[in-house]
Amino acid sequence: MRVALFSSTIEPKDGYGNITFELSRELHAQGIDLTLFLPKNQQEAAARMALPFSVRCELPKYVYRIFERNGPGYFRTFDVSSFDVVHDLFSFPYCIPAARSAKKYGKPLVMGAQGTHGVRPLTYRPERWLLKKCFSQANAIAVPSAYTKKRILEEAKEDYAIDIIHNGVRFDRFQKKTDTESIKHHYAGKKMLLTVGGLWGRKGHDLVLRALPDVLKKHPNVMYGIVGDGNARADLEALTKELGLTANVDFAGRKSDDDLVAYFQTCDIYVHTPRVVDKNKFEGFGIVYLEASACGKPIVATDAGGIRDAVLDNETGLIVQDGDIPAISAKIIRLLDDQNLAKKLGDRGREYAKENDWGVIAGRFVSLYTSVLEG
Repeated sequence: MRVALFSSTIEPKDGYGNITFELSRELHAQGIDLTLFLPKNQQEAAARMALPFSVRCELPKYVYRIFERNGPGYFRTFDVSSFDVVHDLFSFPYCIPAARSAKKYGKPLVMGAQGTHGVRPLTYRPERWLLKKCFSQANAIAVPSAYTKKRILEEAKEDYAIDIIHNGVRFDRFQKKTDTESIKHHYAGKKMLLTVGGLWGRKGHDLVLRALPDVLKKHPNVMYGIVGDGNARADLEALTKELGLTANVDFAGRKSDDDLVAYFQTCDIYVHTPRVVDKNKFEGFGIVYLEASACGKPIVATDAGGIRDAVLDNETGLIVQDGDIPAISAKIIRLLDDQNLAKKLGDRGREYAKENDWGVIAGRFVSLYTSVLEG
């Protein structure tokens, strides 16, 4: 089966790039004859990665609004006559050339949509009209979470048939032995809470910081490690100082892939509490939760966006209402108090992560392609 896969990036450090890299790698491994269509500015990254399948860096540079300078380039079509399926991975704006090309050459179209960028274009014109036209043309639509599906249907005011296919995790990456001893030494053997990801306002690091004083009253031997960087770092550091938490919070910055695995393996509880900034700006899924689960770690999370597809409440973690700081404190304390519960959640989490390995997810897409071709 030959598939033309349209994406915005192949950089693994980028969320969309990681999804593109892992999914395309697994599709190729499962026998799909894949050609990846990328923007022209991804040529260096694609060459550096020595991908084992065909790559065509011909798409225009990403635009937020279609009337921007590069906007007209999105109405160009590409020769997909030799492919069986055209798959646009992340909806707007690359759904436009993908859909136009599929229509021109009479090929079935599979549409994807990830979180904010699958919904927000539906809230303004002319992007709303363009995205709805692509959704209507699609032979299948796949999103990573029930929440993303719900928001698309609400904003589009249409009854599209939408499949839920989760984002995945490379399970075996998190099973290898790493240097956890140096991290344990760095944290002086204290109980370790961990959050991994960009330091942006909607990621909710501040909620964990505000929850920490109550945790420390009962468990003073707790450290909170924050791995990642971003434009909210200075504000978070100031809040840490204001709350008197300097001795219990470590801004660890960005880490290498191996070090990142070691941090996951070392922590006692993974705490990640994003917020929905507005109804159209949200976490579509949350691969990082599966990464923590792959290491057998219990999770505390907020019910924000598509989190309930990445964390199973009372099975792989404990979920609280978006923004509920006292509840965040209470759930962390509960897991610190009850090691049997923490282990139970971690063990089930490891199983759930394996169920969502990228190989499994790629297989679901292959099944979707097959069903589309069979009509």
